[in-house]
Amino acid sequence: MFSKKSILLIIAIFMLFSCLILSVQAAETQITMRIAHAMPVAHGYNVWAEKFKEELYARVGDKIEVQIFPNAQLGTETEYLEQMKIGAIEGTILGRHAQIDKRLEVVNLPFILQDDAHEDLVLRSGNEIEQKLNNIFLEHGYVCLGWGVLGFRHITTKDREVRRASDLKGLSIRIPNNPLWIPAFQAWGASPTPLDFSELYSALQQGVIDAQENPPEIIYNSRFYEVQKYLNLTSHANIPSQFLVSTNFWNKLSEDIKKSIEEAAIVARDYHVKLTREANINLIAELEKLGMIVIRDVDRESFYEGGQKAYEAYISQCGDELLNDIQKLAK
Repeated sequence: MFSKKSILLIIAIFMLFSCLILSVQAAETQITMRIAHAMPVAHGYNVWAEKFKEELYARVGDKIEVQIFPNAQLGTETEYLEQMKIGAIEGTILGRHAQIDKRLEVVNLPFILQDDAHEDLVLRSGNEIEQKLNNIFLEHGYVCLGWGVLGFRHITTKDREVRRASDLKGLSIRIPNNPLWIPAFQAWGASPTPLDFSELYSALQQGVIDAQENPPEIIYNSRFYEVQKYLNLTSHANIPSQFLVSTNFWNKLSEDIKKSIEEAAIVARDYHVKLTREANINLIAELEKLGMIVIRDVDRESFYEGGQKAYEAYISQCGDELLNDIQKLAK
């Protein structure tokens, strides 16, 4: 016969073990989502990731633990793509295209995205073109949770104004590792040099190259105003970014969790796009205050003929289907 005290003790022990079992089960079922990117904490990429984390937590609570690794803590963008394949991370925000599939380079062609409205229609309206691009990612083991922005790119120079394409003659300029851009910049008279972004500031500082091109937010956050004098508003290209997760990660999730992730990703994407566009507009004035001379009256049409060299190179490798689809939406 158990005493009342013994029964209470047994109940207490049972409840303690039940709590421990539930805690272990919760720990075992919690999903970890590691997201890496190469930009500083102040950059729009990190704003995007943090907003996604906030929105997802509001939907699923602690079912998913989102860990964000900014500022290239986990390596380069190239390495992120490999890390997702082997499960070292689950997601990344980046702007790599040809490295995944040459067809994706269509969105990087000079002047292919004419303005913000055209970009939104192509990449954020859920239309057939966006689906075609997303399916290309899927073919390579990545799920695209949204297309973001870096912004329209402008050329900065150390010692010359750029008001027309011919002003680039003989200019040593860093460009991203994008083979299609080389014939375009050469047609404009420049000497383009693909160079990793991590080496760019020191190359400008040491005079290894004379110029570079990026959106205002990157120019500001990377302090290029310290080593460049002119900000020439060429708006010659726009390299969109993406929030990708691996299919290995995605396919293990329940439909409810997938839906919550997609909803959070859309809200975070739109939040990021809005803030990044505002920053790119406002930071032009800030760069001017910091001593850069802003050249606003750029003859963009003078760049069109040379830019066609990139189109020719793309069509020879990938055909013109995606290119034509994007151009039709601009009409």
